[in-house]
Amino acid sequence: MKKQTFLVFLFLSFCFLKLQAQAEPTYRYEMVLGHDNDFTIFGTRTDWHYTYGIHLAMGWRPQSENFISKLFSEKEALSHSIGAHIQAYTPDYARTYQIVKTRQPYAGWGYLDFATNYGFKRSFLQLKIDLGILGPAVQAGEIQNFIHEYFSKDNFVDQWDQQIPNQFGFNLRANYACDIFTEKWLNVYGMARASAGTIFTFIEPGIYFRFGKFEAISKSVARQQSLLGNGATEIFMEAGFNMNFSAFNATIENANAYGEKVVPRDLVNPSILNSHVGVFFAKKHFTIGLKWNYTEGEIEGNKPHRFAILAGTYKFN
Repeated sequence: MKKQTFLVFLFLSFCFLKLQAQAEPTYRYEMVLGHDNDFTIFGTRTDWHYTYGIHLAMGWRPQSENFISKLFSEKEALSHSIGAHIQAYTPDYARTYQIVKTRQPYAGWGYLDFATNYGFKRSFLQLKIDLGILGPAVQAGEIQNFIHEYFSKDNFVDQWDQQIPNQFGFNLRANYACDIFTEKWLNVYGMARASAGTIFTFIEPGIYFRFGKFEAISKSVARQQSLLGNGATEIFMEAGFNMNFSAFNATIENANAYGEKVVPRDLVNPSILNSHVGVFFAKKHFTIGLKWNYTEGEIEGNKPHRFAILAGTYKFN
């Protein structure tokens, strides 16, 4: 009898330890792939302003901390990521002008970034640094015309020789998000973004609403923080609004290949309203999100701009 009791005890202890192990973070690594494009918006017949983005990144949970991460003693999780990105910005090349009689320059921004994510109980902090090149070396025009020829069947763009010339770029960035209110199927969270550097300098506060089944924002697919969670299922819709207060935007304000500053300073819009709606899904290894974005013109008086963001991750050990 004692032997049977002992075996039952061992069995229950094993089950308990197994459950405890399952409660720990399930995955250590993730691959991220994303694409932004205004071709995905119905009724948009041409590219302009932010025309596309291509993103590839890898994230991981480190086994040890560094001296900076130790400063955030209340964090519950920590991850790092490194990514490669290409973004293209164009005027509305299919029309003579937009509403105002000016056109922004062509610009290709290619960069690597390194990010550290600190997950707290109901919030997260992300610190990033971007290093890259703004200019023809990025091959943004060649990629755009490749997409137009083989995928979107759109216009061939032959004015990329006028783009902003090569220059080194860097940005220091920080993102902070915090849950404000949660009640069953509804969550409200706030987020603030900031950037300072040679390409983008801005602050951007916003408020966002989630409807459905979701994790705390510190480990949710909503802001690509699911690696800080344990693979829980999420399925929800999100809507949000934010204001971008820009002090400098090199893709509009820098001189083009002829040394001309195409957009007069008094037409650069310093405060821009953005909004989006999106759908998100996460389960175990996989996450996917699709957002439709609306933003006012970066140039004062121009029409609003629309584009979509599609991003997915695969997590593994």
